[in-house]
Amino acid sequence: MRATSHETPVMLTVGSTKIPATLNDTRTAQGFLQKLPFTISLQRYEVDYCAPTAPLDTDQKETQHGWSNGDIGLFGGWFTLLFDGEESSVNTPGVMVIGHIDQPHLDRVKQLGDAITLTVERV
Repeated sequence: MRATSHETPVMLTVGSTKIPATLNDTRTAQGFLQKLPFTISLQRYEVDYCAPTAPLDTDQKETQHGWSNGDIGLFGGWFTLLFDGEESSVNTPGVMVIGHIDQPHLDRVKQLGDAITLTVERV
């Protein structure tokens, strides 16, 4: 994802670990911005951290097949930090990407524990 003037910088915080990210200008991301600061407990899985959350209004035209490593998603009633698996994700429909963690910071996400509490705040 390329940075645009419509993106909003946010900070992802887990304990003392801070990870900069940006939210995009999709309808879902704009709805998510209204919920900040947002705190959620996430569980680690093979390619992501995720947990169920209340769905937000989504324009189906803004969904996609698959994701890029580092994407932040909110789809199917789940909030997710996608840190791996992009090469095999192309067959996953309905992915609503609301933001992205820049590649230099992705290793921090991969090093977090099995169960984390994440807070997302505007910068």
